[in-house]
Amino acid sequence: MPDIQFYYDIASPYSYVAAARIERVAADAGVSVRWVPFLLGGVFRSVGNTMPAAVPARGAYLLTDLNRWAKRDGIEFKFSSSFPHNSLLCMRALTAAPAELLIPLSQALFRAAWVEDKDISDPAIVTEVLGEYAHLVEAASNPETKAALIQTTSEAVDLGAFGAPTFVVNEEIYWGNDRLEMAIEAARGA
Repeated sequence: MPDIQFYYDIASPYSYVAAARIERVAADAGVSVRWVPFLLGGVFRSVGNTMPAAVPARGAYLLTDLNRWAKRDGIEFKFSSSFPHNSLLCMRALTAAPAELLIPLSQALFRAAWVEDKDISDPAIVTEVLGEYAHLVEAASNPETKAALIQTTSEAVDLGAFGAPTFVVNEEIYWGNDRLEMAIEAARGA
């Protein structure tokens, strides 16, 4: 089965929209998805990029655009009152998560940030959202976990990533939620 790598950060609202769509779109196309947590702030620092909301006109447009995507695809969405988020703890916890829990835990953290308006920068909130897997908050401080997140972030940068979400098919990047279908087509060889 062809596959696509999905590099994402919980702090990214466009990663949230992509995460809400990717499994359905990929399954419909017969493509498998490998979810890869990375640190968007680390990507920005590595490539000299900044978040879109740092540009006033783009920041104003961002909310309109995200609401359009949510409405079009029937995705629950509420722009976070604590944006921008420091997602380091979330992304480390997800990096420490067993593969079979990565998607549901990522979805729970996305929902907390972009539907329930919870501050995912707060360790108590992350602990609450992870529930029975709250031990991953402690695992987030392990040197191996830290190194693994640095590694996935570096891999994404080496592939050419400069923002989130980034989809990778055969070492070619597709950036942005609006490129998801193009990445799926590439994975299918269309």
